[in-house]
Amino acid sequence: MVDNSEKELLIIISSKSPNHFLIDNIKQLYKLYDAKICIIDSDSSIFETYDIIRNTYTSNQVDIHLIQNKNYEYGAWKYGYELYPDYKKYMCIQDSICIHKEIDIDIVDDNNAITFFNPSGFTSHPPIMQMSTEFMKDSGLDYLNIINQHFNLATHCTFIVSNNVIKNIFDTLKVPPTNKDGSCAFERIFGLYFILKNITTHDLQHYVSKLHGGR
Repeated sequence: MVDNSEKELLIIISSKSPNHFLIDNIKQLYKLYDAKICIIDSDSSIFETYDIIRNTYTSNQVDIHLIQNKNYEYGAWKYGYELYPDYKKYMCIQDSICIHKEIDIDIVDDNNAITFFNPSGFTSHPPIMQMSTEFMKDSGLDYLNIINQHFNLATHCTFIVSNNVIKNIFDTLKVPPTNKDGSCAFERIFGLYFILKNITTHDLQHYVSKLHGGR
């Protein structure tokens, strides 16, 4: 059984009609980290995988929240943080990402975060730029000088951050996405957040594998 008394790391997984890949990821996470895992379901219609997880792990190890989240990764991260606001660090990943070797989370603090790099900015998806500016309109982020550049995304809305940083993310970015384009916009918005808050980011893509094919 995982000892969460020090509340060092919370792993939040955003999940949508998961399959065996989520089970494999949880197994791998427990080989690498002594952490609590919190799964936030995004309005699934298939639940068999969750039943397998519940029969394998205690709720102290892995808890599953069927909240019909319609705000994509943003909604999952916010719900998980508000549910468990006292952890030192937060690993926020999709259910289609599997971590295959240990990431050094000791580098994570209020000035350092770990994200999934992609230096494309909006060039890979220009139509969502206007949508993104609407999400950031009242954020106080001074993005005009960088928004047309090739800046690093937080690809798949995936990142590892400190408690203070995740709290500030939701204090800063208050309007959630409600569709797939909005989720794609937030890959870029999260990336801009780290740059504009002068938070150094470290790339995790060589530590993970990604299940593709519409996931």
